[in-house]
Amino acid sequence: MTPDDHLRAFTAFTGSLLADFGQYVEGRPADPAADGVTYQRASLWLTDEEHAALLAELRASITARTGGEPGPGRTRRLVSLVAMPETEADD
Repeated sequence: MTPDDHLRAFTAFTGSLLADFGQYVEGRPADPAADGVTYQRASLWLTDEEHAALLAELRASITARTGGEPGPGRTRRLVSLVAMPETEADD
């Protein structure tokens, strides 16, 4: 993909995230704390190897939890992740 293709894909990704969150807060009475809603940003100083290890750990953790079936006490949850270099950190 070209950089412009990535920008269009990322725009669609963030748009779907906004739509999903909007549906959540506008739907049933939303209780972010009780529902385990979280969103955060963190700047990490990582070597390429450390970054690759972090992504592998996250993928493994998510993959280990995929395939669950609906059932009592289970809530379907959306988990999204974005990782990119922070340009200010390079200056």
